[in-house]
Amino acid sequence: MDIRYITCSDPRNHNTHDEMFDLCKMDPRVEIAVQMHPGKVSPDTERYKWIKQLVDKMSDDVTTKDVCNLAIHVNNDWCDDICNGTVPVALQPLFNADRFILQHITCLQPVVKRIQLNMPQKTAEKFNPQKLKNLIEYYEDKEFIIQYKPTTVNAVQQLHKIGANFSLLFDESGGTGRDAGVWRAPVYPYFHYQGYSGGMSPENVADNLTKISRVAGAHDIWIDAEGKLKTDDKFDVARAKQYIQNALRWEQKHR
Repeated sequence: MDIRYITCSDPRNHNTHDEMFDLCKMDPRVEIAVQMHPGKVSPDTERYKWIKQLVDKMSDDVTTKDVCNLAIHVNNDWCDDICNGTVPVALQPLFNADRFILQHITCLQPVVKRIQLNMPQKTAEKFNPQKLKNLIEYYEDKEFIIQYKPTTVNAVQQLHKIGANFSLLFDESGGTGRDAGVWRAPVYPYFHYQGYSGGMSPENVADNLTKISRVAGAHDIWIDAEGKLKTDDKFDVARAKQYIQNALRWEQKHR
């Protein structure tokens, strides 16, 4: 089992952009994921401005100095819009941002590489699979992630049946941050990448990776931590570093 990404979720504007870049310099697979909520992260909020400034900084930098793997986790009505084929106006600058990389050749890369759709139950029951598939194909340089939980099983099956290209995130806690206890075996592992979240922390990430390896076998996975990276309900960079370090130590030990 190889680790594709070590995701650190929900930093906000109390964190600095340099702290995000420093986390990503720890390993090329470290990913920063920001939560996008209509209202809570609308364009007039400080959180949105902080995210947009991070994206702009990466777009303007033609070197590899100020860069990180950046994901957005889309919630509520914005998620509903995307699942029915429309990117909300507020998210379009994030979807469309690119950066030029000057290396041996000049190439264009997306700033936001992965987009996680946290489907509300009402969306999972009534969305348009074909329109979402068309949107995924239009943004072919991005990886779209669907949460796999009881309320989205049917939606996942519909998307898989029509050949949509997406990845799956298993969060047995349902977004509450509770320890999973037992991890689910991959679903459609030969068609879709698989990720694991729920109660992941610096203290238990190694133990959880061992448990995940027993069900994932040789398939590549990623891990995502959020709630237990926080101190006093704020993203704690020191805890994120410990989480990353412990995941990397586990990997070195089990190679």
